[in-house]
Amino acid sequence: MAEDAAMILVNRLLGQAQALAAVIAYPRLSAAEDSADPELRSRVEEVVDVLGARDALDSLTDRERNVVIGFARSYLHQALELADHPGRANAWSHDDPAILQAQGAASTVVASLIAHTGLGADGDRILDVGTGVAGLAIAFCETFADSTVVGLDPWEPALALARGNVANANLESRITLVPLPIQEYEDADGFDLVWLPSFFIPEAFIDDALRRVRTLLRPDGRVVVGVMERAGDALARAVDAMITVRSGGAVLETEQGIERLQQAGFARAFEADRTWQAPLRFVVGTG
Repeated sequence: MAEDAAMILVNRLLGQAQALAAVIAYPRLSAAEDSADPELRSRVEEVVDVLGARDALDSLTDRERNVVIGFARSYLHQALELADHPGRANAWSHDDPAILQAQGAASTVVASLIAHTGLGADGDRILDVGTGVAGLAIAFCETFADSTVVGLDPWEPALALARGNVANANLESRITLVPLPIQEYEDADGFDLVWLPSFFIPEAFIDDALRRVRTLLRPDGRVVVGVMERAGDALARAVDAMITVRSGGAVLETEQGIERLQQAGFARAFEADRTWQAPLRFVVGTG
């Protein structure tokens, strides 16, 4: 029966979602030893052990733990929102602080990956396109000494949280928040590094955004375009594309990102070497 087949599928996927919830809960329960229910802690640990994930989770630094938890919580919240409101217009229009802050925590990993690839440096003037709640802008300041960041975002619910996050981090002197999309932003001083997440930029605006970024770069500046691309996993690729479209972003593969940079007039466009497991890839434009 069709109903039986559907329920088998739903139960399998629900089990995976609940297992992910256990992965998120495990480090949080470990940090709440006095208040956590011991039987629940035991059951969560059992799930983590079945997954073979305990050693990996226990070895995370505080920063890595926040990134992992933020990434997972953001996508779980977005999945539930999609299930509840599939008919709304596609855009990054979330106003739930839980979704916005979780996405901000997840984005902080970009700063360390850019540092790892050698694409950023101390003292850089950085443009963070789609800054959201300023999680990445703050991470840039923490990663690159003496750097300053301009964070662009037209979405006021996110910027309201960003202002508080920047103030709490005591970074008002280094981070400037601007309520504009990249296509409308002008600047006379130029930037050494621009972060442009293609998965939050509408397809109709990608080319204009890249051309505008090129005018904002200093002579030795570089733009890092974030692209979501997985190899070999058809379901994961389909899910990534679905979430990107839902967020109002452009579905680009790495080669397409390189072509778009070349069409925008960049003298050199290439994919940065990737040594991490996340499906995030960097396409870089210079000159």
